[in-house]
Amino acid sequence: MNPLNSELSASTALALSIPARVFTRAGVELDPRLDVWEWTDGVFQPRIDFAYYKGGYERHVPSLKLALIPYLKGHSSAHVTNLESAYRYFVDSTGSCPEEGFKPAHLSNFAAKLLTKDGWRLGTLNGLIQKWVDLGLPGMDPGCAAYLKDRRKPGNKKGEAVTTRNPVRGPFNEVEVQALYSAVNAGYGRGHIPLWSLVLCRLLFACGGRISQFASLKALDFNLTTKVLRLPQVKTGAEHSRVSFLDFEIAPQTSRLLEDYINDLRSDGFANDCPLFPERLVMVRPPVDNVRAPSDLFYGHCLPNTLSRRFRLWMEEVCPPTARLDYAQLPVMPQRFRYTFGTRLVEEGASMAVVANRLGHVDLQNAGVYFSASPKVVENIDKAMGPLLAPLARAFQGNLVQDEANSTQKGAPGSRIIDFRVSANPVGGCSQCAQNCGFNKPVSCYTCYRFEPFLDAPHEEVLERLTKERERWSGDARMASINDQSIRAVQEVIVLCKLVREQRSGREGGSA
Repeated sequence: MNPLNSELSASTALALSIPARVFTRAGVELDPRLDVWEWTDGVFQPRIDFAYYKGGYERHVPSLKLALIPYLKGHSSAHVTNLESAYRYFVDSTGSCPEEGFKPAHLSNFAAKLLTKDGWRLGTLNGLIQKWVDLGLPGMDPGCAAYLKDRRKPGNKKGEAVTTRNPVRGPFNEVEVQALYSAVNAGYGRGHIPLWSLVLCRLLFACGGRISQFASLKALDFNLTTKVLRLPQVKTGAEHSRVSFLDFEIAPQTSRLLEDYINDLRSDGFANDCPLFPERLVMVRPPVDNVRAPSDLFYGHCLPNTLSRRFRLWMEEVCPPTARLDYAQLPVMPQRFRYTFGTRLVEEGASMAVVANRLGHVDLQNAGVYFSASPKVVENIDKAMGPLLAPLARAFQGNLVQDEANSTQKGAPGSRIIDFRVSANPVGGCSQCAQNCGFNKPVSCYTCYRFEPFLDAPHEEVLERLTKERERWSGDARMASINDQSIRAVQEVIVLCKLVREQRSGREGGSA
């Protein structure tokens, strides 16, 4: 009998042994005999299309399914899809389907082709192959499992972006945090980004959660009285992300913003238990087919990757430049906020147990990377920053005006911004009379899009005061850098004032 026909017959018989019904770890019923596995797992909607496997590989699909079913029952959907994805990558790399199934040589060739950055794929594939062989399924020589056990299987380099302070994927430094915070506020104030993206940015800074946690949030998770946010926890082994929660006290400025946002949701017809970031609000065009029923706990929630993608797109509209990338635009992705949150906790003296708890880790292992990070480099303020550099920093977000008479509010109550430590005269005005503002005046004003500094105000004196205050904190890097963004903004205002005066002087000289 032809070996290939024999294998096909075995494959057909094996397919008949696949159960008609299994339940995922989340309790969702699934028919694994189908060509497409599609189910819900909390806020996730995983999908595996086995019809992808052709050219002979389809005869291994029954074995693949049976090897995946134990993981389907006892592990997260992300782990199941990662295993199938690793196998798919292996198949694509192998090329033509081997007639006698996979041998150790195929894995050896696969490992040799992997780039250093992709070495982790072999480690992921190992789990699937060990299960495949343990179950005695056809298509995988037992030597494959032995080969992988004997070989050191590289995984992801945990925390590399954190320990190296990677400027693209790692934590933001203090200057970047302040610049991003200011730029996003200004972007929303000018109508360049929607309110939900501003709210998400603030919460990412405040809680350091994973994007799947924010995708799981509901409006009722924020207590309007106590100002505490109950953040759903993931990677706990629970049925879904809304089984356990971690409480975060939200700062007054963000609390007011969040309260207004939730009230807007309810005014727009969303229910009290609606998602905090509804799919209908975040997506340009919500999906035509919704696999969730209205009774589903996560009905109307964004998929985590969708929320992440839409957030990144909006951030690209307003992100400031960063000196660490030669003043290219600051790369922003949700994971960087989490790294920044953990890094800041360590810099503030938090213990490893506290860091693990605040980041939602079930053990201390993953929190260790924040303690092994290289020493923080604090960028000193260059007092001689020239006019060419100031526009690149873009810390100042407001509009320079001649005087109070030319300001938006023209001295209306609440609009004057005064630093009594340097002068009783106002340094500028607020275009919205400090409405709903809880920030420290006038330091925060210089980075606010509402601020209208006056041309002949004592900005140099403000800069001198802030610089001396920074020097007093020279022994504490974190405290010393708190007002760096405001210092840059004041410097930019001073440069702008100088340019305006020079232009006027030139015009007056020409007319003479």
